[in-house]
Amino acid sequence: MQLLPYHTFTLKTQEPLPDVIDKLNAHIEAPKTFRWTFSRNHAPYAGRISSDGFEVRRIIHYRNSFLPTIRGRFESGSQGTVIRITMRLHPLVIGFLVFWYFTWYSATIPLFFFGIFSGDVVIVEGLLFLGLPIFVLLTFWCAFWYEANRSRRELTQIVRGEPLDPPNSSHRIRRSWLIRGVLFVMVSANILWHLDEFFPSLKRDTQPVVLKSCSDNSTESPYCNFSVFRTFTGHATALAIVISADGKTLISGGKDKAIKVWDLPTGVLKKTLQSDSGVIQALAIAPNGKVVVSGSGDRMVRIWNMTTNQPAQTLAGHTETIHGVEISSDGTTIISRSHTEIKVWDLATGQLKLTLPNSPSTEIKIGPVSIEDNSPRFHPHVISSNGKTALVQLGVGGKLVAWNLLTNQQIILQKKWSDGFGYMHSAHISGDGKTAVTIYYRQPVTDLRVWDLTTGMLKAEGRVSSTRNSFWYDTFVLSRDRIIGSTDEGIKVWNLQTAELEATLEHEKMSDLVMSSDGKLLAGITESSENQESKIKVWRRP
Repeated sequence: MQLLPYHTFTLKTQEPLPDVIDKLNAHIEAPKTFRWTFSRNHAPYAGRISSDGFEVRRIIHYRNSFLPTIRGRFESGSQGTVIRITMRLHPLVIGFLVFWYFTWYSATIPLFFFGIFSGDVVIVEGLLFLGLPIFVLLTFWCAFWYEANRSRRELTQIVRGEPLDPPNSSHRIRRSWLIRGVLFVMVSANILWHLDEFFPSLKRDTQPVVLKSCSDNSTESPYCNFSVFRTFTGHATALAIVISADGKTLISGGKDKAIKVWDLPTGVLKKTLQSDSGVIQALAIAPNGKVVVSGSGDRMVRIWNMTTNQPAQTLAGHTETIHGVEISSDGTTIISRSHTEIKVWDLATGQLKLTLPNSPSTEIKIGPVSIEDNSPRFHPHVISSNGKTALVQLGVGGKLVAWNLLTNQQIILQKKWSDGFGYMHSAHISGDGKTAVTIYYRQPVTDLRVWDLTTGMLKAEGRVSSTRNSFWYDTFVLSRDRIIGSTDEGIKVWNLQTAELEATLEHEKMSDLVMSSDGKLLAGITESSENQESKIKVWRRP
């Protein structure tokens, strides 16, 4: 059998040409613009036939763009009739294939080599990606040759005057069982993928996460001494909160574009700062407690002076919603981030000092075609509280690096995160900037990994949850020696050095968590800002 979807063969018969044409006409009908799909009252082929030859296509009741176009040429002589038949793809299908393959490989081959040279793409995965069109073509090749072989067999039967295979012939039965087999494999693969939903005992790493509730007398953790200290109900749309360095002030920002300043010892609302636009997505407070910085959905950074009633200073430059802001430990620098960039500002003047990434887009030229590669390959997850380090995912493969914003040095923590169907959910940096924690989801479990930012080495791994419904957004915070996260099973505490689960606090799920610098205060937003029912709870331990 030939490799290409093109086939020629010759039929010879001793019958004269008029008799051959009559036999073919009995099985060929005129083509129709529209055909009722469920109708079976038709000839097996549709097309045109003349004394010179014919051009037909088989009438089928399932989709197959690679159905052969059949052309025949008659040669009549004293010894009978010779029919030279050619089967090939329709010109439109060939044109589509050429266009599709040219477009696919024009884009993927340069990206593949760039990714290999930069280390962002694993060679095996890249080759699999490049080989995908070949696999697709192989599938279509099988579809073409299935139809070509069947049409050759039927045309031979017609010319010889033999009856065509009945609907329940062995060929149709084999095709039916082939289709059933493919469906069986697809359904089986889907069942195997979700098998752990039906049989929990078969889940990967079947050991359940022990909750170690603080209500259990056997659980010994200093964080079990937390008790509710304050509950603020005066900011029903709160999305972000922050606690001052001295632990005396809590600041909240929300969908109402307002920033509220609360006195923690008394629970009194001290001040409300109203923004003119932009939902408040992120907050930071200066070490001296006199300046608050906000990041908003209108892509603006605002600097608020707590000691005056002056309007906020607005810093423009971001092209997307701002999801994080930090003020450096010396109180001189603002670091803001969106999903694709980091900007560093001077707090006193508001001047932009640095933008990452600072490399221009790459232009790839292939003959007359020019492709501008400006896809987002820089995804910052978090900036340390001292403003010196950012955890960033780079490249197509998503390698994770610790990026020093002062020296521009990078430490690779992990070369890629495309582990099966998993992905990194969020990342966090300790207050001293020496340790990072990444939250990694790989169906159906969620893990956490602890990294040493000075060496780039993995220190420890732990389990967050073993259930599919354990999905949340940025609800982790790091203290000096613990990891605290809000899950569907409560607020959990892990050891920052060993990643072992230490305790489960008996509290409801939070949409945001923050902790004071001394680890004595823990605050979180409960309920939903969508329903304007958010509450801010503050816990305190001795």
